[in-house]
Amino acid sequence: MIKVMVYGQLENITGASVITLDSISDTDTLTENLFKQFPLLKHKKFLVAINQQVVTEKTTFDSNAEIALLPPFSGG
Repeated sequence: MIKVMVYGQLENITGASVITLDSISDTDTLTENLFKQFPLLKHKKFLVAINQQVVTEKTTFDSNAEIALLPPFSGG
């Protein structure tokens, strides 16, 4: 079981700041499961971070990984 932290506008879609998912070991499976559970996420841009590092391609992780969904952000 993994915990996914959800931030910003993505939290409005999921209705929670933390989501728990079973049997996930890579980012492709993670996004597939999230899109099934929360179809509106398909229409939002977001980044996936694993252990505080943004990943842009399929990445494997273990159940102890810190996973976060990050909405678009800007700053200055």
